[in-house]
Amino acid sequence: MPLDGVVSIIIVAYNNWPDLELAIQSALNQSYKRIEVIVVDNSSTDQTAQLVPQLFAGRVRYLRQANTGEGGGRNAGFEIANGEFIQFLDGDDFLAPDKVEKQVAVLTAAPEIDIVYGDVRQFQTKAGTAASKDYDTGDYPDILATLLSPKGNGAGLVTHGMIFRRTALDRVGPWSENEPVSHGSVITNMADQDYWLRAAWAGCRFRYCPDSWCFQRKRTGQLSANSRAVLNGMEHVLTRAHGYITREPYRTAVSLRLSHTLFYLAVSERGPGVTFSLARLRKAREVSRRFVTRRAYAIGWLLIVTGVGPLIFSRFLKPVRRLAVLALGIRKDG
Repeated sequence: MPLDGVVSIIIVAYNNWPDLELAIQSALNQSYKRIEVIVVDNSSTDQTAQLVPQLFAGRVRYLRQANTGEGGGRNAGFEIANGEFIQFLDGDDFLAPDKVEKQVAVLTAAPEIDIVYGDVRQFQTKAGTAASKDYDTGDYPDILATLLSPKGNGAGLVTHGMIFRRTALDRVGPWSENEPVSHGSVITNMADQDYWLRAAWAGCRFRYCPDSWCFQRKRTGQLSANSRAVLNGMEHVLTRAHGYITREPYRTAVSLRLSHTLFYLAVSERGPGVTFSLARLRKAREVSRRFVTRRAYAIGWLLIVTGVGPLIFSRFLKPVRRLAVLALGIRKDG
């Protein structure tokens, strides 16, 4: 049985030392005191295995496992968590001292709410001029529509910006774990986006809690900063969503997003090969013929076969592409 009022803070780490120490301290030093802290170590090769038990003995529960990605780490932490509420945290990020207290107050006052999310500030740690960015986050009348909208910016959601009721996690099910990629493209798992879509479709109710802050580190070499890797990951997320989102207007929205993603990857990627790219193009048209018209399909086919697509879709020719959208016959309105 979960412990009433207890928040389990599950920190998933992979080679995050010394940043992990700050993440753990931010969890331990919350103004809300009914907490337990669990560190899931995805087989780090740095000092994590030695220093976490040494420095935080008796204050955190430490679990080391094979690396199954952040989704697998969250699943492992949730399996041993005792709290009524669950806070996830990546090993290189941290929480404001009153973040948990503010969000638990919302959950306590509104039993119908399943997930509370707050504000996110991204900060850099690389050399140079200091910079930070606050995510555009707020209340949304329809969280699923916002998540599926190309202009929704993921609703500004970040997993460690949220607190979940245990019952919501039980309803949605496990986080997606690392999956093999057969076509050789760079990919990021996108477990977060997959989970938010599944939670919204499952009927979980989201509530925004202003000024409940978390902080996300921006590092050199982060896979999430690779737009190509993100798009490849979103292809998997949207393909999965296309299999379970059946009610309108969400069905059309996910079809448009998936078709657009497939078309762009088909004509712009160099790595997978012509056969794989043509299969992606065919799937893009099958998913949404209103989005990928006959003219767009024919031009996409030529771009793939001639091999000039990656050049045309390079970042240097972005202004030219905007002018060509009309000629391609691609309709953004579906």
